[in-house]
Amino acid sequence: MSPSEDLRSVAARMARREARLNRLIAPDQPPGDIRPPAPDVVMRVVPCPVCGAAGADPPFDHWSVTGEETGLPTLAVLGCEWLAPRAVLPMAVAIEQGTGPLAYRTRAVARLEGLDLWAVDRSETWADALVDGHDAPGDVGEATLPAVTRAQGRDLLPMFTGPHAPDRETNLNDMYLEVRLTAMGEEGI
Repeated sequence: MSPSEDLRSVAARMARREARLNRLIAPDQPPGDIRPPAPDVVMRVVPCPVCGAAGADPPFDHWSVTGEETGLPTLAVLGCEWLAPRAVLPMAVAIEQGTGPLAYRTRAVARLEGLDLWAVDRSETWADALVDGHDAPGDVGEATLPAVTRAQGRDLLPMFTGPHAPDRETNLNDMYLEVRLTAMGEEGI
């Protein structure tokens, strides 16, 4: 198998994982029940070394952005990333179950920390248990959020490894989005 085919299979697996996670519902939110859509989380903003952005907007009003230790679960994002509320659902479900990790990061942050695409894929496997009907594994260190992000205030195209993906991953993005869309259709979403 050629390296590009291998990257394609990793990206396809990540796309199918994200599609399956879109079926999740918060365990304590029956239809018609209105409450904040996610538990309290503190966002840790990582300044983007590419575009220089150093501030991010939380997807929910009750989330905070701070550099201080609060004891709450954390989500590390690049300063230029925007997350749709649906993207954080796996994290919210795992936190509410009390079985998931307490530290999360986006794929872009994982890449910035030196993880290659294969390692990012492995760091997302904690979420597979959620759709398989099992509790998410406990402390796995900083877990990667299996979701696309968008560049804040710019292009609305979702990018599967973040707004400043390496060229070889940018070329995989269309394939990723197509596999995700097909998988969502198969899941009935």
